[in-house]
Amino acid sequence: MFKIKVGIAGKPDAVGQYLAYLQKNDSFEVIGSFDSTDANNFKSFYGISPFTDFIKRADAIIFCGNEHQNTFDILAECIKNCKHILFDKFPDLSYTELSLLNKFKTEADTLFYIANIPGLGCVYTTARQSVSKPTFIQYKIQIPFNTHFTDGNSKELMHETIDMVLRCVNSPVHKVKINRQYIFNQSPDEVKVHITFDNSSTSEIVLNTVSQEAKHALTLYQKGKIIHADIAAFKVEETRLDVNLEHQLPFDSPEASHTSIAQKMHTAEKKIMYFDVIQKDLLNFVDCISNRVSPLVSIDEAMNVVSVMQHFTYSQHESFV
Repeated sequence: MFKIKVGIAGKPDAVGQYLAYLQKNDSFEVIGSFDSTDANNFKSFYGISPFTDFIKRADAIIFCGNEHQNTFDILAECIKNCKHILFDKFPDLSYTELSLLNKFKTEADTLFYIANIPGLGCVYTTARQSVSKPTFIQYKIQIPFNTHFTDGNSKELMHETIDMVLRCVNSPVHKVKINRQYIFNQSPDEVKVHITFDNSSTSEIVLNTVSQEAKHALTLYQKGKIIHADIAAFKVEETRLDVNLEHQLPFDSPEASHTSIAQKMHTAEKKIMYFDVIQKDLLNFVDCISNRVSPLVSIDEAMNVVSVMQHFTYSQHESFV
């Protein structure tokens, strides 16, 4: 049986998480690990680059976490050496850098798989598959006040949230509008992102960091139904309109119809097909390499997210949002 020789790069604890999965998967042969978060590990030794030597022994490299040194450079080196890549979370790169990586990937004919994101999770997948043409999407994120929530956290969270919204609509973005509210801090305490799509669908993303409780809620509105997903609580509900025909009541006027229509909303919890996201990603990664299948999330999807993120204003005196 052909095995994919894979190397794991990242922080030791993140490497350990993926290593546990890889050791249970017969499709992989682990050739080693590399701490790509430590700059000292990239220093040449007698003219030999430790990282270059590491990737040359592998068919594919798994990057765990998003704290790597010189992310663009090491990804570019891997691709130019014709290595397939599985990257944990969205890479923190600019649109130009992603465009270049996409060009290198096409030339090298390699795969770039973005893994372990909520948009591939079981709760979101259940919600998205429950609608076909949502007209309005609302995503509310509440972070309790005084929680250690950094600019890096907010950027990663917005990457993932925007990806989920774009994945729901599957239409080009027409317009993006950003609204910030400064309440207690120098950086925004609440950010609202309004996205209008070419197919006339709209969405609203709300990130609030002065909340009383934590909340991650996605609501999809479509003609005839409302889908509400509580991402953290692993719960999806569907609300529909029940229409019941009732016999004419004694006090109805003679001109009234023989039947009257009573309407009420009915909410039911949807069954979620539970699965392990990382395990599923690794299985899909093998399928992509073996059968030349396009990844579920790749550089193209990352570029779509970053094109929306570019509407945020960056300033050294202001947080990312």
